[in-house]
Amino acid sequence: MRRKIKIKEGQKIQLIEDQDHEQLVIEYLRTHRDFFIYHTDLLGELTIPHLSGEAVSLVERQLALLHHKNGVLKQQLQNLIENAKINGDLSKKIHQLTLRVFTMTSPQVMLETLFSSLRADFEVNTIALWLFVNDQLLDSLSLNHPNITLISQSVSELKIFTHILKSTQPICGRLTMKQKKYLFREQANIAVSCALIPFGERQRIGMLAMGSQELDRFQPELGTMFLSYLGAVVERILCHRRSA
Repeated sequence: MRRKIKIKEGQKIQLIEDQDHEQLVIEYLRTHRDFFIYHTDLLGELTIPHLSGEAVSLVERQLALLHHKNGVLKQQLQNLIENAKINGDLSKKIHQLTLRVFTMTSPQVMLETLFSSLRADFEVNTIALWLFVNDQLLDSLSLNHPNITLISQSVSELKIFTHILKSTQPICGRLTMKQKKYLFREQANIAVSCALIPFGERQRIGMLAMGSQELDRFQPELGTMFLSYLGAVVERILCHRRSA
């Protein structure tokens, strides 16, 4: 049987069926959104308890909710504008980094330029580039730099990075202390937030690790597009060596 609700001016709502009164009222108001247009006098009579303990009218409550929603939307818009500006600045820095790196004549100098730019322009405090020497591309690689380590991919220590090396995307956020000590050694304590970028086909060439003293420098919410691009830059440098 269909539920019916009789509503007359100055009378209480009469519910035909002995059902949940509140639910019936809710259903009715949802399907008759213009109800208060024809019963404006009720707006002044209805009150809604506030968290402060004071009673406010329905109109005041609606205005307060609208004000809150407008504030939320304004903040979201501001965040979008700030993110767009950050991404724009980041794109410009990445472009400048690429130009500086590939104007160099040797992979050694290219990597030194890359590390220098990451520290100066991207607020990176510690860097570690790990290259897997058992890859065909790196069998005869000889690069002398304190931030570069050559290692066999089959060593047992790399098991702590198994899930990362299986991923096709860079990792942002916090690493375990064991991982940080392995990557950054004596500088592990300054790597509060980290980014780890595996690169190469099936992530078999190596991984670039960056650490920052700033807690929010590398967050999981950070987009990985620019980090993936950095991985591609490193891979291109190594390919440049092979073709030289």
